[in-house]
Amino acid sequence: MSIHADTADIVIYVSAGFATASNFLDDFAAKLASRYEQTGKCVRVYVHFPYGHWDRSKRGQLQEIIRDMWHNAHGKSSIYGGKSLLQFVLSTKEQGKKLLFIGHSAGAIASILAADELERLGYDILGVIQIGSPRSSIPATLKHKVLYIHATNPQNQSRDPISRLGTWGGWGRTRLGIHGWKRAKHAPIHQRMLPIIGSHADYFRDHNPYIWQNATNLQTTMNAIWTWIQTLEKDVEHD
Repeated sequence: MSIHADTADIVIYVSAGFATASNFLDDFAAKLASRYEQTGKCVRVYVHFPYGHWDRSKRGQLQEIIRDMWHNAHGKSSIYGGKSLLQFVLSTKEQGKKLLFIGHSAGAIASILAADELERLGYDILGVIQIGSPRSSIPATLKHKVLYIHATNPQNQSRDPISRLGTWGGWGRTRLGIHGWKRAKHAPIHQRMLPIIGSHADYFRDHNPYIWQNATNLQTTMNAIWTWIQTLEKDVEHD
């Protein structure tokens, strides 16, 4: 799915994760484009499936996701979902436009891998938003451009088991100068916990019973993303 404007200020790539239905992210993408239109900006929004749709082999998808997580942890280029997204971007990208990546679940792994490659190629990366993602190593050049979102229940208890997978850790010097394991060495600087109803698959629900404090899960997720994007764009303007 893609949402096109005649001209675009920003090109947005929304990436799905493991075994995702083909229309799962369409409403989110449309509402995100509408938010931009209300501010007078034009965007192009593409929804991509770096590991395939829900009807592709689940085993094959899982193997590719695990391999991409391994490549990410070891600073290697992706040959699976990250590569798929990279090639999709190169086939659709307009020259001179800023790129924004939003990935759900394993789609967030593909997003950071593709964004890292594209930045090295000289593309202008506005930011990467990871929603309900396994923990993936964030390159130092992208740390200030990444927002990590994961779900909690109204009692502030973690509700998304996928966000506990993976690691941000790495070896380095501690404050005492000792070489040791640092759990957050490669963690994103910006992290948000969202009080939503449900769990990993429910960030984008826009109907009953997925409502907390008069906001649907989709509205809660969208508001968090939108607030961060506005701050990010202001920082870019001041650079």
